[in-house]
Amino acid sequence: MIPLSALAATLLSALIHASWNLALKGSAGDRMVDVAIMGIGGSLFGLVLIALFGAPVPAAWPYILASSAVHLVYWTALTKGYGAGDMSHVYTIARGIAPALVTVAAVVFASEVPGWGQGLGVLAISAGVMLVGVNRHAPLAATGWALLTGAAIAVYSLVDALGVRINDDVFSYKGWGAIFTFLPISLFVLFRRGPTGFIAPANGRWRRGLFAGAISSAGFMLVLWAQMRAPIGPITALRETSVLFGAALAALLLKETVTPRRWAGALVVCAGAVLIGFA
Repeated sequence: MIPLSALAATLLSALIHASWNLALKGSAGDRMVDVAIMGIGGSLFGLVLIALFGAPVPAAWPYILASSAVHLVYWTALTKGYGAGDMSHVYTIARGIAPALVTVAAVVFASEVPGWGQGLGVLAISAGVMLVGVNRHAPLAATGWALLTGAAIAVYSLVDALGVRINDDVFSYKGWGAIFTFLPISLFVLFRRGPTGFIAPANGRWRRGLFAGAISSAGFMLVLWAQMRAPIGPITALRETSVLFGAALAALLLKETVTPRRWAGALVVCAGAVLIGFA
């Protein structure tokens, strides 16, 4: 059974994750500029952690750098997906394929074989997420970007979980990890847009973007903290309960249609979460 503290941290991270994705999807401006502002917010959060907790152990650096590279793929695919289709389609497919991939990878690379209850929970969450998110009429490009985003999620989730365990301290790992995760995408956007092309679209968007970046980084830190205390695969799957929050928020605030099939999928996700948390 997963410790209650790890369970609570992961569910809080899921709510945070759905909230900043809602802010990104609900943006009416240049989403890449929004991502860049979020990157600055995440980097500032990392600087605070660095000032308080210092540097990670040398053996953790390859994991931090590898995660940074994968996050560049993740951010690019996510913003492209949101530009091509609905949040409830892109977000849920991306989150749906990750748990199964991470669980299999954790068996291979971390020798973590889930129990029958946790294994069924992972499968239920993946299946439920796909019920929530799959839309046969969605643009093919949106589905393609969502699948690439999901693959990137699976890779960085495993890399960071292994890295933070080697470091044995989530704060110093995430401090530098936040800098190397967020700052490159901000610099990339600034380079592509140029100072004028960045500053003008960013006007009036700083407060929300900086806050979204900071809480995004804090939310992932909660997952890493949980993965130090519980199996990688089930914790990754449990975080995908964010689709419940995402579907509800998209329906309430973005006025996206959430069909009965998607709500049925949400119930399957809930059942999977119960199995992971209490089986």
